[in-house]
Amino acid sequence: MPRPPAADLHRDLARAIVDYLRASGAEPGIPLSETILAKAVGTSRTPLRGALPILLELEVLERCPNGRLRLQRLPGAGEEIGAADGEAGDAEELYWRVARDRIGGALPDVLGEAELMRRYGAPRGIVHRVLLQIMGEGWIERAPAGNWRFLALIDGPESYDESYRFRRAIEPAALLDPAFSMPPLILARLRREQQGLLKDPNSATPREAFELNSGFHLALTQASNNRFFADAGLRVTRLRRVVGYVIALDRGRLATQSAEHLAILEHIEARDREKAAELLVRHLDAGRASKAKLLEKVQLQALGLASMQGDGTATPVSTSPPDQAA
Repeated sequence: MPRPPAADLHRDLARAIVDYLRASGAEPGIPLSETILAKAVGTSRTPLRGALPILLELEVLERCPNGRLRLQRLPGAGEEIGAADGEAGDAEELYWRVARDRIGGALPDVLGEAELMRRYGAPRGIVHRVLLQIMGEGWIERAPAGNWRFLALIDGPESYDESYRFRRAIEPAALLDPAFSMPPLILARLRREQQGLLKDPNSATPREAFELNSGFHLALTQASNNRFFADAGLRVTRLRRVVGYVIALDRGRLATQSAEHLAILEHIEARDREKAAELLVRHLDAGRASKAKLLEKVQLQALGLASMQGDGTATPVSTSPPDQAA
């Protein structure tokens, strides 16, 4: 089975490593091993070694004189991991255009590369590269006659609601796990980040706000010290990232969301995890309703633009990168 280009795989792995390090409360100076990192992100050491040079170049990791790895710094929320060459940049732009149109419902379940080339005015090589990347992420597969078929993912109101029901089941359970323990340094960092969002919600780009808020929830599952909760948290965060970058931020709820996060942290710090779990359920239910409305809006916009194009070459809702979206 064809795979995404190695450079894209390595960047995805590098990003997953950063997610894990931030959520697990890793501090600069701690030693790391290839075995631990590979296990944390669910891969073998061979592909992991392709991601390490990216993190070494960004000075996230460093090699000690004895050859071992050490954490040098944690990237900030929203910091792009891995520089892209010209072609990779074009591929990433097309990736987000396809993601937005798919989430908006403007793309059919089955389509061919030629159709995408016409729709986006992109060369075959870039289109094929993007399709391979999407296939590697698990939301498209090859279909007969040279076509491609989109798979069920978080790509609309129904699947996003499904993901919230899953999170509602695992996140409070992770918080109540007997092994749950959130180090003071992680509590302090999460509190600092959420207080910053609460003070000035408009200061964060959509990318930064998503990373800070998804990082909060990922930290809860990591703090469970239960490998199954931790793995599920990482996986659902990766799936949420696609739709999370595409939909516009609900600025009206962003401050409230941060206040709810801070209340949960307050009860965790007070060792009242039962109350924290209760607040977490309420928080997820409120977010579920809010995001459903945003997705419906994106879908209506995308379908409206598609209906205005008689030749089937609808303009995407937005061609801006995720961190430039309104």
